Amino acid sequence: MPILKKNDVTPRRPVIIMIYGQPGSGKTSIATTAENPVIIDTDKGYDRSVQRVDTLIATKWEDVIAEQNAGTFDNYKTIVLDTVKGCTDDYLQVYVTTLDYKLQRNALKRFGAMADQFKAFVNFLRSKGCDIVFIAHDKETQEGDVIKHSPDCTGQSKDLLIRIADEVGYIFMENGERKIQFSPDETHIGKNVAELPVTAIPNATEPEFANFMGRLIEQVKDGIQNKSESNRLAHEHLAEIREQLAAAMTDEDIVALMAATKELPKVMQNPFFAEMQKSLATKGYVFDAKQKKFVKQ
Repeated sequence: MPILKKNDVTPRRPVIIMIYGQPGSGKTSIATTAENPVIIDTDKGYDRSVQRVDTLIATKWEDVIAEQNAGTFDNYKTIVLDTVKGCTDDYLQVYVTTLDYKLQRNALKRFGAMADQFKAFVNFLRSKGCDIVFIAHDKETQEGDVIKHSPDCTGQSKDLLIRIADEVGYIFMENGERKIQFSPDETHIGKNVAELPVTAIPNATEPEFANFMGRLIEQVKDGIQNKSESNRLAHEHLAEIREQLAAAMTDEDIVALMAATKELPKVMQNPFFAEMQKSLATKGYVFDAKQKKFVKQ
């Protein structure tokens, strides 16, 4: 892969989304609205979805491997794994013990072997260049007086998926309306690289539902690309005004520099202002808070 230079526009890329929620919250139905999806059903729940899409109904992990080797997944734009815990607990746990019967009596090594197989499969999915949706049930844990919601995954799979996912969304009900939230808070595990708002999920009978996940995935791609592009432009602007700062000698130069600083993202403004104060102090300027400007001493 060629090096992406710092001034290059970030290309759009496939994304990884993880969604979780309580049984009956419509996770599988929502996933079917992605673009040209295939579902790898390890939870035996494909027939509960409000609409049918191509589905691999695996009875054992060898079924998944067979389709993987046959190139079946090359024909799809989105691959959905439903569910992560079903994959690890009901399929991979049996599979690794068929490879090594000693793992039946050694839980630690068995979970390690399951993690290795799961990582290999995730790497395979990522290599296909398609979008990936992982589905998990909701796991509630009590932390003091707070009930914490998180994806129900076994062992290392949870840490792996949260690390590589672009978005981790929790599906919930609010005032009779289904919504999905990606930003984490004190009660929900989440991840929101694309900075998506809490989003209402249309009813299955509404036309907007038909491609809901497809639109959501496009929003994630746009959000990531725009965020990367805005970061690139912001750092370019920061480099330019640093040059202005180094060259600033007059009051007019500093006024122009202050105006340019206000064009930086807010997260960059305070650190650069501190940088300005230190640099301009060497030139005999201090910041007068009452006048809100730098003055010559």
